[in-house]
Amino acid sequence: MAESLTQDDWRIVGQSALFGRLDAVAARSLIGDDAVLAVARGDTICRQDEPAASYFIILSGLIKLFRRAADGSIAIISIHGPSQSFMEAEALTGATYSTSAEAVVDSRVVRIDAATLRRRISADPKLAMALLGSASMHLRMLLEQIEKLKTMTATARLADFILLLAGPREGRAEISLPYEKRLVAGHLGMTPESFSRTLGQLRRHGVHVERDKVTIDDVDRLRAYCEADE
Repeated sequence: MAESLTQDDWRIVGQSALFGRLDAVAARSLIGDDAVLAVARGDTICRQDEPAASYFIILSGLIKLFRRAADGSIAIISIHGPSQSFMEAEALTGATYSTSAEAVVDSRVVRIDAATLRRRISADPKLAMALLGSASMHLRMLLEQIEKLKTMTATARLADFILLLAGPREGRAEISLPYEKRLVAGHLGMTPESFSRTLGQLRRHGVHVERDKVTIDDVDRLRAYCEADE
């Protein structure tokens, strides 16, 4: 059942790649008031190869995008959090969904009707440019992810992921994994078994993991290892 957007919801929408480029009046006109979808952990939001009826912006929680192969195996494409969007390219073209989307935790998302979006684009060049800019940004992110999969070792990919979580900190740092280890493994193109081995290899570089807690002995040392692996 759809819910109404709160003032805090509108603030998060305004931080998204698309609506950060539009004024508040245009955003409210396009989205409407009752566009929030509450989903529980494990709920499917959209399915691969189904007609792309909607475009989504995450208000809270985490959403996993994945593809399922003919043999039933799953490849995690990305995991998105608050203010991030997904399926804009599909909504723009009227194609089918390129991936399935599933809630990693209880989440709330804004659902924008794709047909309405396309009608508005034909009458509003500014909206068209904003949507293309959002889609372009996601394409760049995907290309960067593919580059890392192709050019970095598994150990370096995991180190790079941990450094992104650590941010600009220096010296010793403690962080938390944002989601389950199996999802981190899938996001980085690893099996759970290879992920465990890679965690063991990172101990040599001063990284220690206990459940979802990660301790980095020296952030600069880990950053130097990643740069040397590139």
